[in-house]
Amino acid sequence: MDGTASGGDTSASPLVWLHSHFLLPTGGTKYIYEVVRRLADRRPVEVVVERTSDLWRERYATARIPLHEISRATSTSKAYWLTFPRYLRSDRRAIESLVDRVGPRALVSSFFPLNYLCGAIGRPRGLRHVHLCFEPFPFFHDREVTALYPPVSRVLMRGLGILYGRLDREGVVGADALLTLNKVTAASIERVYGRGDAVPIYAGVDLEFFRSYSDDELADLRARHGNGPFAIHSTDFSPIKRTDLALEAFAAAGVDGARLLVTSTIDDQAGLAAMREQAAALGIADRVEYLGFVAYADLPRYYALADVLLQTGTSVNSGATSMSLPVKEALACGTAVIRSHATDEDVEDGISGYLVDPADTATTGARLAELLRDPVKAAAFGRAGHERVAAVYRWEKVVDAVCGAIDG
Repeated sequence: MDGTASGGDTSASPLVWLHSHFLLPTGGTKYIYEVVRRLADRRPVEVVVERTSDLWRERYATARIPLHEISRATSTSKAYWLTFPRYLRSDRRAIESLVDRVGPRALVSSFFPLNYLCGAIGRPRGLRHVHLCFEPFPFFHDREVTALYPPVSRVLMRGLGILYGRLDREGVVGADALLTLNKVTAASIERVYGRGDAVPIYAGVDLEFFRSYSDDELADLRARHGNGPFAIHSTDFSPIKRTDLALEAFAAAGVDGARLLVTSTIDDQAGLAAMREQAAALGIADRVEYLGFVAYADLPRYYALADVLLQTGTSVNSGATSMSLPVKEALACGTAVIRSHATDEDVEDGISGYLVDPADTATTGARLAELLRDPVKAAAFGRAGHERVAAVYRWEKVVDAVCGAIDG
């Protein structure tokens, strides 16, 4: 899809933002969309991905932001990695052609291998390269994450790191400006890449959309799911989310009448079957509801319905653990949160929720039981969480930081 970005100062040189793929409905994909659609009000933006889903193709079209799809495969495919040099050459040719046609002032990258290609393409053309590093590329650098995958996948990731890790390093180390999600990911970047100048720009929450709801507004959900109490957990079935620990913690909580609502961002029947099997083994099969992909309009209502959000990712290096948009969105809806102690930048321990070691399921379960049994405390935590999110997590602040990095 080609076109001209709308809004903003159209006399300014355009910006090209490059990301690996838009195949998932949430996470980093959603983060970029929230930033780019606001950035497009200030300056022309064109976006490049290897592949996208219909969901994001339609959203970018509605926002009138040009979205270019340049490949048939992405890093989600083993075939992509087995023929990686061919895809890298093809991507480079497509991006070079676009850059030479559009004539941008700067390039922004947000995932490997686009960070490497931004440097390789932008440097000889005198273009500023801003890299938004969500985390050190986990398949190369995060041993905790790779250890959660099957043996064959672990061997493949180790080999890919040996072969192509230097390209990822070049893309990060060579960037003119380096942005990241928070202080935790900044520390991981310094440890892995040796750059201590990554600027945390945090995330944002749309407070008009993610808000508290009255009992009347939630009556239909209570008629459907009961009166609770409820815990809610969001998963994409990947090992990074550690949904297995969420199920174990809920079982350990042992609260009579409580229900665990599980939302998922992708359709993974094998992952769902494994989850059902684990729940049955834990004796909680009749107390776990699998909601699947919840329509975006209903997401804040489900957060508000719940007494507590339970997120159990453990990797300290992972942006998926330390950033976690569901945590911030639930807090904005006035819902208490139990999450990993990898960061204390959103949940304040004992004030808006609890910070735990999710691998310690007994302690996590005890904290969960405490909030499920005490709705007054859970509600007070939720109110404190909303105040924290309103003060810190605003998308306009993120866009200000990105613009500052682009302008140097």
